Amino acid sequence: MKTKKSKKANLENKRSLFFQIGIILVLTSVLVAFEWSVKVTKPHVFETFIGGEPIELSTPITRPEQEKKDQVKAPVPTNEPIVVPDKTKIEEDPYFLPTDENDYVIPVFVTPEEKDIDSTYIKVEIYPKFMGKGDKAFREWIMSQIEFPQDAIDNGLTGKVQVQFIVGTDGKLYDITLLRTVHPVIDKEVLRVISKSPEWEPAIQSGRYVKAMYGISIQFQFK
Repeated sequence: MKTKKSKKANLENKRSLFFQIGIILVLTSVLVAFEWSVKVTKPHVFETFIGGEPIELSTPITRPEQEKKDQVKAPVPTNEPIVVPDKTKIEEDPYFLPTDENDYVIPVFVTPEEKDIDSTYIKVEIYPKFMGKGDKAFREWIMSQIEFPQDAIDNGLTGKVQVQFIVGTDGKLYDITLLRTVHPVIDKEVLRVISKSPEWEPAIQSGRYVKAMYGISIQFQFK
């Protein structure tokens, strides 16, 4: 017994139909392809037009203009003399009258102000001198008069004593003061010797004797 296909299941009968449908689809696709327009995106550029020429706009950078400083021209020196017009009045000082060459001038002699004789000078024209001899003689006299205290020798005391005094107009010493001390036994001996000093030759200032300040240092070193 042979098996027969159903007429509904037999596709050979519909081949022509499928062929026609395929041709229609192909033609439709071609037509759509020709009609379709593709949009191309371009970069956005800001432009403006002046006189028909395109100018690309960009962010302007404005710079403040520098203020022009007024240039002051320095005066040009000239050798020409400055002429004063005749109309210009030159005022005269009312306290000084114009003098003539033949006018008699009264000479005025100014007497220098005399200084107080009792003043004590630090700087003078001629300094005081010990017995009219000088500093070296005074030092030698001191060394010959000082008696070295035994306590200072035993303890090995050393140091420098500075003495200041005033040489009066009479040649005597006044206001004997120790500016620097070492030890009471040494300081006492120095004061003793200075106070019995012979008379000095006074200092001279402006042709006369004046009181003057004087100072000396004495070094003590016992070995």
